[in-house]
Amino acid sequence: MDPQVKAKLTEINQDFYERFAHSFSATRHQVQPGVRQVIQNMKPGAAILDIGCGNGTLARELAGRRFAGRYLGVDMSAGLLEKARQLLTEPPSGVYEFELADLSSPGWQNDIPQAPYDWLVSFAVLHHLPGEVLRQDTANAFRQLIAPDGYVAVSVWQWQNSPRLVKRVLPWSTVGLNPEDLDQGDVLLDWRAGESPGLRYVHTFRKDSLTALATQAGFTVIHSFLADGKSRDLALYQVWQAA
Repeated sequence: MDPQVKAKLTEINQDFYERFAHSFSATRHQVQPGVRQVIQNMKPGAAILDIGCGNGTLARELAGRRFAGRYLGVDMSAGLLEKARQLLTEPPSGVYEFELADLSSPGWQNDIPQAPYDWLVSFAVLHHLPGEVLRQDTANAFRQLIAPDGYVAVSVWQWQNSPRLVKRVLPWSTVGLNPEDLDQGDVLLDWRAGESPGLRYVHTFRKDSLTALATQAGFTVIHSFLADGKSRDLALYQVWQAA
């Protein structure tokens, strides 16, 4: 992918999550069914790294389950991290921290403290990363951040399974880009919550393409399933373990 196109796509998502941090946060208080299925396998004293933690929904769920381990949530949105700190008032036990991190910045993983982690989770994040190289570099970084017997859990949108979201696909000319400059499966979606529309870049993963990403980073996919939404197929989840 051309560096200028990659920078434009990154800017679209960064701008969205800064401009709409508060209204977006208001729509993200419920833990998705697929996430609940994953965290059932986490030990109470584990070390968990939450990549793309948003407003801390997972942290609050863990606190409600009396998770007593170490949790670090990172996100590129300062606004969402501010909300995460505000909403996580008094965790009953364990250590809960939040830090700023931008996955589009080379070497971001080197600034993550106290690695390795027993679990690295990254829900609804990979599909926002433009270009095959960046997505692969991110999966490789995940491998560096987990313990030898650790796990990675990811989810990616399956927006194409939602007639409502299909109607929200916009032409790339909306942001001055040529479709020929994008990767296959790249789409531009609008988002509305009582304000002017926001724009988000999304890459469409298939099960085989997500599996290939994991395999090339040195992982084995040990679990793969669809969940979320009324149709229970709006997100593809996978759990990876070092091969």
